[in-house]
Amino acid sequence: MVLNIRDNPDVFQSDFSLMRTLKNILGTVPGGDPATVTDDAAKDLLNSLLAGFGETSLRNDDGDISFTLVPRDGEKSLTADDLLGQTSPNRMVPVALFNRLDLTPADHSHCGEYRIVYVKSGPKDGSGRVIFDKRMTLIFEAVLPNPDLSGDRKQCEAVWRLWSGFSLSGQNQAQIGQTLAKFYYEGGALDTQMSFTPVVSFSHYGIAGGQVRANAFVHTSANDNGLNWHLRQWRVSFDEANPTKPPSFQLEPVNETPFRGYFSGDATSAPGSDPNRFRALSGLFQSIFVQTNVPELVAVDSLAAIPIGPQTTVADLIDKVGVDIDDKFYAVESDSGPFGGPALDDPAVAIGANPTLGDSIDGSLHNLKVDAACGLNRSHVLNRTAAMTCGGCHQFANGKEIAPGVRWPLSLNFVQIDENGAMSNLLLDRFLPFRFKLMSNLPPAPPLPAPAPLPPAPAAQTSALRQQLRSQLQAFRPTKDAVQSVQSLSNAIRKADKSQPGAFVKQRKPD
Repeated sequence: MVLNIRDNPDVFQSDFSLMRTLKNILGTVPGGDPATVTDDAAKDLLNSLLAGFGETSLRNDDGDISFTLVPRDGEKSLTADDLLGQTSPNRMVPVALFNRLDLTPADHSHCGEYRIVYVKSGPKDGSGRVIFDKRMTLIFEAVLPNPDLSGDRKQCEAVWRLWSGFSLSGQNQAQIGQTLAKFYYEGGALDTQMSFTPVVSFSHYGIAGGQVRANAFVHTSANDNGLNWHLRQWRVSFDEANPTKPPSFQLEPVNETPFRGYFSGDATSAPGSDPNRFRALSGLFQSIFVQTNVPELVAVDSLAAIPIGPQTTVADLIDKVGVDIDDKFYAVESDSGPFGGPALDDPAVAIGANPTLGDSIDGSLHNLKVDAACGLNRSHVLNRTAAMTCGGCHQFANGKEIAPGVRWPLSLNFVQIDENGAMSNLLLDRFLPFRFKLMSNLPPAPPLPAPAPLPPAPAAQTSALRQQLRSQLQAFRPTKDAVQSVQSLSNAIRKADKSQPGAFVKQRKPD
């Protein structure tokens, strides 16, 4: 499920460099060619991401609300030359390749996400570690569309079998690296004979799904001391105002991370926003959270509370707990908080003196009969919510009680994988074993099919939308109308994907 530079160094003899990734993104733009993309064009693309750290406000279009951002001067001061230069102390290097088959939707319109984790390799202190307040991680999280537009599960199984084969004893690690480099940057047919597009493709980082995320803590002066570990998210897309420009990274709200002020309803927590719009969204959020999100968060417990329900383990709870926060409530950034101190984004902190929401959560637990049967209370619900957010998963949910006697596993101090490829307890003890178990239970490969006629018309909504997107990108011309049409389809695809359960777990966790 993961190949990392510490345990599989020979895999990374193949080229998974950030420069190659950026070039492949630009080379797979409609009408593009990776062989003709220049280094300067790749640097321009990366600089568009870094510019996002300097933004002073960002709008959540789904919520029709804008939030003030504090510029991150340390990250903004970095340049593409800093992060791509072969001799630069800040050079980004790949440390892990992840298979996220657990993010596959029930209709198999895509086959999950396939990720590359890059870390800033310096500057380093006297012990050889990256200086703590100079660290940054970039994660390229590509969704991989099913090449069969009808959503044939067998195509996804072919990808998962490819990865499961890497776990067999006696595998040549350098050969695995070559195989994965082809999978990531060239695509091609697997054992079902249908051809996959390259993982690293323009439309896989925001248009057809997927995203790029940063987890950063880069300080440049004493003025930065008030800034905590910080997560932001981008999609790669066209510039609607100037469609002839090359695509760029566009800052967007953070997946499954509700804005902290919605828990308290305190408008002062959202400077720069429309207070009337904020109050309306806050009231709506609290209502939906109690009526919909709380039952989602305790779904595993609810089944176990039924006298004839299944026996539930701690592993079941951690593996399957999830929540689906409506996009309109997403925050535009996520703050992991300081060491040892309360994180403002922690729902248990953010709820503040709001007894109405707390009492309503307890009431929902009582109605679901999990308060007495399972000993659950509002704190457990808020801590589970924290674990589903970016900042919580990376830090402030560490060790929090999510059920009586059950605590959320630990990250690796703000990261899940570090500059040397070491991984957190959360990954090693829970997330990776669960995903490997899913993959190890796949059926055997089907016999190779005879040449088939054109695929049948897609029945699932998401597949139909993806078919439209594919057609539009094949005929794409850089006009404002064309960009608007692609963006509209992109938003529809992401919403349709999010509206359905996962193929393996009902609620799919983004981290």
